[in-house]
Amino acid sequence: MNDASTAPLPPLPTDARTQLAQHLARAGSLRSRFPAEALALCEQAEVLARALDSQGDLARALLRAGQCLSALAVAPAGGTRQQHQQAAHERLGQALELFVGLEDRHGEAEAANTLANLHAACGAHAQALPLYHRSLSVRRDLGDRIGEAGVLNNIGLLLRDTAQFADALACLFASLELAEDLGDERATAHALASIGTVLAELGETGRATEFHLRALAVLEQWPDPALEASARTGLGRLLARTGHPEEALSHLERALAVAHRSGRIDDLASALHALGQAHQGLAQPQRAEWLLHEALAAARRGGQPLAEAEVLLSLGELRGRQGDSSDARPLLLQALSGAERLQADHLAGRVHRALSRWHEQQRDFEAALRHHQAFHDCLQRVQGQAVQRRLRTLLAGSELKVVHRDAEHQRRRGDALAEALDIARASDRHKDELVRALRHQAELLRQLAREDGLTGVANRRWLDSMLMRERERARRHGHPLAVAMIDLDHFKAINDRCSHHVGDEVLRRIGRLLLQTCRQGDLVGRYGGEEFLVVLVETPLAAARGVCEKLRRLVATMDVEGLHPTLNRVTVSIGVAGDAADPVAEDLVQAADRELYRAKREGRNRVCG
Repeated sequence: MNDASTAPLPPLPTDARTQLAQHLARAGSLRSRFPAEALALCEQAEVLARALDSQGDLARALLRAGQCLSALAVAPAGGTRQQHQQAAHERLGQALELFVGLEDRHGEAEAANTLANLHAACGAHAQALPLYHRSLSVRRDLGDRIGEAGVLNNIGLLLRDTAQFADALACLFASLELAEDLGDERATAHALASIGTVLAELGETGRATEFHLRALAVLEQWPDPALEASARTGLGRLLARTGHPEEALSHLERALAVAHRSGRIDDLASALHALGQAHQGLAQPQRAEWLLHEALAAARRGGQPLAEAEVLLSLGELRGRQGDSSDARPLLLQALSGAERLQADHLAGRVHRALSRWHEQQRDFEAALRHHQAFHDCLQRVQGQAVQRRLRTLLAGSELKVVHRDAEHQRRRGDALAEALDIARASDRHKDELVRALRHQAELLRQLAREDGLTGVANRRWLDSMLMRERERARRHGHPLAVAMIDLDHFKAINDRCSHHVGDEVLRRIGRLLLQTCRQGDLVGRYGGEEFLVVLVETPLAAARGVCEKLRRLVATMDVEGLHPTLNRVTVSIGVAGDAADPVAEDLVQAADRELYRAKREGRNRVCG
């Protein structure tokens, strides 16, 4: 061996460690807005750390580089998403291994969480969840409560994407409680917006709107562009769904602008998709289709399989409404394949429902029935009775905490107000105004919790809880119980021919008619879309048939001519089921739904059961 091989390496400049620390600090401040520039600094830091043989600095440089590459993988430009994802995966894996070897628990928790985020963004949920739980366990061991809140939020979003909504809400409410206890406004806003997205999936429109508005109120003081885009998109979807198109477009266009500025392609795809759906609801199919194609391209560029499947469903439904039946089915089948691959039962159920309607239009009733059953199977997995019970417990618990928190807030506010009133010598007048305002607010919140935002009848959640109560009462006292499932005939054609605004008004009038006609003790609710559910308490099946026939006749003679020149009447199909011996609510609903399908198959505008 010659002398040159054993000569010591030349010493690094004395400021090398300072330069390394500066590179890492600078990269940390730049990575959210300028990930490419931050990545270059991380790579320089990595070279310095290896030269200094500093394993801790090397682990931090690899972690920051992985975070920058993950951000670049969701940027709209570059065309190198897969390369960025692969490079991020390699660096984060190396960083995690180094942190474990160094027994750096903080670094291990951050690396595991970041690597889990990368897997989740790619739709690899099975790989992401164990890493999230690993990070959560370490953060709890360290007493890192704000880190714990962040990981709980990430787990909640992952469970939302796989339709495990009860578990998702449990994690998200825990995250919210931690964030509020710690006074961390950004973490609070993240949890509020995430809860809003889950409640929206469950059809809890009033509650979802409240959580999104609370998130946006926090963001007014603590700006976060990515979260603002997400919250405005969620709120825009809800406003469009409840018949407020102008407000919806305002929020969605702002969300799109924020997404463009932040450069996050996932937010861009989501905002474009929601805008496309909103324009579809405004009977602007050409604009809607252009936006949906832009959303599809963005979802594919960003490697977002769930978003891609959701957009494919919207495109398939749009093509079906436009009469392009041959184009609709391939899009819907692609959406179904993606949803099933991701085990997203909530999305798969919606696709099965769309396919059932498509096959019904083609008069392929066997295939329509098959997809209709698959839709109900998915719905049962996502919103079955066990899930509903747990959701009710979670929501009730969260509301109780909100009541206690608001009560404490109102107590402090009342103390301050009392002092001001004492000075102003007008305490009684101001106290009365405050009490009236609080009572009005409480009544509005109670109404949002019970009512469907569009029709004014009971919403799905309230209907399910009351149906369970009536089932137990009927079983305990031996009373008969009947359930009627009511579906507006040719509702799609009304929307397509007359506009969604006319369709919404028809639904409102039917809701009012049902409330006016049914007895005070009966339950009337909107089950979803154009379907209503009526629970006829203490009513034998034969009598229930008579009630349903009366409802059918009243709808058929309802005055709708002033809504649109081409609309002269509307009709409904009704399926009714009853069982005096063992009135299990879920079985009655399914039985009524089967009878409804028979009524539609036999020509519509009739009662079966």
